[in-house]
Amino acid sequence: MSNAVTYDAARRRIIGLVIAGDPGAAVDACPGWTVKDVVAHLAGGLGDFANRNLDGVDTGEWGERQVRDRRSRTLGEVFAEWERNFQVAEGLFDSPAGAVLIAEVVEHEHDIRTALGRPGDRRGVSVRAALTRPLQEVDQRLRARQLPALRVVLEHGDRILGEGEPTATLRTSAFELLRVVGGRRSESQIRSLDWDADPTRWLAALQLFGTRDTALVE
Repeated sequence: MSNAVTYDAARRRIIGLVIAGDPGAAVDACPGWTVKDVVAHLAGGLGDFANRNLDGVDTGEWGERQVRDRRSRTLGEVFAEWERNFQVAEGLFDSPAGAVLIAEVVEHEHDIRTALGRPGDRRGVSVRAALTRPLQEVDQRLRARQLPALRVVLEHGDRILGEGEPTATLRTSAFELLRVVGGRRSESQIRSLDWDADPTRWLAALQLFGTRDTALVE
């Protein structure tokens, strides 16, 4: 399945969820945002990717601006913009940016599912595809920080992150690992996973989007 097809399938699932649910529901995974705000971020973010407007990505202002600029728009208008931006950005999905966009849309799909109490497929192709880019980044972090390699055992196979012989193993699901690297788990939740060694040295490298103070239960 191509990245464009994977992204569009997630986009359509999100639209269906939001239409059937409460767009004003708070999204605990994205503090301060509602379901509609998450959709606004996805719609605006895809347009910004297409236009190579990445100002504020490192500070978080990138996403906040997208949400702020669309607060006065109707949900229908945001959906229409997302459709237009998907058509414009379709060529991006064959580039390295495609894996980034897949990770973002699938992560936010499950943020919305949790907010609406509508859990979905956590073992399918979309979750595995969403892990591709984040795990590359974790691997690069471990190497750059000269941390010991980590073996990750998932339901669809093993992966060694970092350089050299692994000194620890984490056994978990692809979905749970996606939520860990996406900043959707607290430190206590990460420590409670199935580790065969003290995970302290790997915690910062695993949490690509910072530390969550409170547990997110899904």
